[in-house]
Amino acid sequence: MGSLARFDLAALVSRNRVTHLIETGYGKGDSCRAALSAGFTKALSCEIFKPLFAEAEQSERLHVANADSLAFLRSAPVEDTLAGRRCLVFLDAHYPGADYGGNSYISQEHAPTERLPLLAELELLRGRTANALIVLDDVRIYRRDFRTNAGTLPDWVENGFDQEAAFLELLASFESTHTVHWHGEDTGYAVLWPRAWGEYALKKWVVPGDQTQPFVLTLGVPGTTCISVNRRLLDARFGNRWLVGKGLDIGGGNDSIALYSTLFPRIESVTVYEWAQGDAQYLENVRDNSFDFVYSGHCLEHVMDPRVALRHWLRVLKPGGHLVITVPDEDMYEQGVWPSTFNTDHKHTFTLFKRKSWSPVSINVLDLLRDFEREVSVKKAELLDHSFMHGMERFDQTRTAFAECGIEFVVQKL
Repeated sequence: MGSLARFDLAALVSRNRVTHLIETGYGKGDSCRAALSAGFTKALSCEIFKPLFAEAEQSERLHVANADSLAFLRSAPVEDTLAGRRCLVFLDAHYPGADYGGNSYISQEHAPTERLPLLAELELLRGRTANALIVLDDVRIYRRDFRTNAGTLPDWVENGFDQEAAFLELLASFESTHTVHWHGEDTGYAVLWPRAWGEYALKKWVVPGDQTQPFVLTLGVPGTTCISVNRRLLDARFGNRWLVGKGLDIGGGNDSIALYSTLFPRIESVTVYEWAQGDAQYLENVRDNSFDFVYSGHCLEHVMDPRVALRHWLRVLKPGGHLVITVPDEDMYEQGVWPSTFNTDHKHTFTLFKRKSWSPVSINVLDLLRDFEREVSVKKAELLDHSFMHGMERFDQTRTAFAECGIEFVVQKL
């Protein structure tokens, strides 16, 4: 089960002038509320399951009909809205009442076109929606091998796998007016974007709990997070205060804190934010105040402006949550040479506190944190030099299993 809250609906209002939502499955009203909160003028929905319909909100801006989806799509209010308004049509998951403890996911109480009506809905909409964005939820019902964050459809749920070819043909039949886009978040979405609206621009939010990449343990020393684990396990603050709840790992790659989350039992989930998700400096597709903790190991030195990055990393952190950051120390990592010879993508060097640096791009961590003194409480700032081998021939000691060669700071958002 998905929700329109997955998408940046406010941008549809401001950029694409969308005013109305038409939804085929009210449920608990989450998608309608998301649309109206984002600035939609009106939402029209239907709910066939009577206990849910009885709880539905009704207002001047929200009308919910007690009807099956096909009767609803044929109704005069929907016909008039499609003809005269710029709309978002959300064809929601069905199985009447099943998602809320009502009917079974395999039930003969309703006709097949009421249990799984998506193909019939698309047939009804074809030729009537040139100026409407169509979002289809729960496409894993119809696509056997489509990968979604929620996994494949369970065997105990009625499916439409035998209709997959017809489903894809129906989507293709919209080609003259829409482009088709697939998304694997939640239980899978298909999006029909109106060609008349120009380039595809439906932005998805990265939300807590998203698994954006497979978590595969890499043997050897994948990075400094791996090196840090034993040290952090000896400090109860990491497991009991700082790495708690639903976290975002910025730039985690193949060395994300997610790989070691079972060692920190108060972690509920970790979502990794990498190039595939967007620009780590801005986190444009992450909502404000959405994560319990934000973690980043050796990413801040790669962004264009670390102060801007920290501003946004704090923005997406909930009040009271913790930001846990490590960066390379310029004397232990770059070791007096700039540009960096061990990582040519480094744009800055860092020092914990020096009056003068040899590096032309040096950032003093304590000075950096002072820029945020009204927004954070500093819990820790430490030079991680306990296993650095001084006097050795110059080499990247973070490629060993013990030398972090970095600076770690932890702040709590006020």
